[in-house]
Amino acid sequence: MRKFYAAALLTVTFVMFLTFLLQGCAKTTKVASGPGFPMQITDDLGRQVTIKEAPQRIVSLAPAITETLFALGLGDKVVGVTNYCDYPAEAKTKAKVGGFSTPSAELVVAAKPDLVLAPKINENYVPQLEQAGLTVVTIESLNLPQVLENIRLIGQVTGASEAANSLTADMQQRIEEITTKVGGLTDEQKPAVYFEIWPDPLTTGGSKSFVNSLITMAGGKNIAGDVEQDWVNLSPEMVLARDPKVAILCHHGSSQQTVEEFKSRKGWEQVSAIKNNRVGLVSDENTVVRTGPRVVEGFEYMARLIHPELIK
Repeated sequence: MRKFYAAALLTVTFVMFLTFLLQGCAKTTKVASGPGFPMQITDDLGRQVTIKEAPQRIVSLAPAITETLFALGLGDKVVGVTNYCDYPAEAKTKAKVGGFSTPSAELVVAAKPDLVLAPKINENYVPQLEQAGLTVVTIESLNLPQVLENIRLIGQVTGASEAANSLTADMQQRIEEITTKVGGLTDEQKPAVYFEIWPDPLTTGGSKSFVNSLITMAGGKNIAGDVEQDWVNLSPEMVLARDPKVAILCHHGSSQQTVEEFKSRKGWEQVSAIKNNRVGLVSDENTVVRTGPRVVEGFEYMARLIHPELIK
């Protein structure tokens, strides 16, 4: 009986902790003023940024940010995106300002934005944009709680807090439906998971990757979770030695043929995921690698693959 209550207490404590995280506790300290304009926030580079009024012309320097802006109903205010911003379809019609990690400062300035939303990877471009008189807010999401926090932050700095709160409330509910079910699992009940983003060379997410956080929150153990990197190249021998119980394939342009090719790899027939038919295919890799609103869809799919007995 004591073991039962101890386990129950552990489960409740874990769920409460996840709920606390998902409510965006960390980023509430970023906002230094009320919901109206002007407002001052602290972005993910630790910079104090003042936003004088609701922006009417916005440049997005990341696909996830672009998806968020459109999800908040701000598509008509987007005047510039990267070459990789392809969702929703309307995003493809927007003026291009360069690559994801290599935007053109000249093109950004030429778009005459009153707000630039940039990923932290664009840190070196920020001073140049500020010198041109632009307001820049940098954003970084390393896990699901931070995705929710940053959607709310984007909503606040664009004057779309109501839409952002509604969107994140729905996302949070869907996430918690999963985390409450896997929260009480023991370490032995969490299967080893191999997430393959590319087959040649074998590429997966290490401990610093967003994918690692998805696997962990879905009740799995990333076979490369002990590698202190973002994206990691693995040898076939390492994958075989760690014997994943679940394999999730996320190749660009994935098809069912990809699953068959994976299962037929020479020497891999003894991998538990293959023997037990626990190989899944993410139809759109952007639902698990882009830290935007659609990531909850990818998270749900991964959770069903990892724990089909719990997540229907």
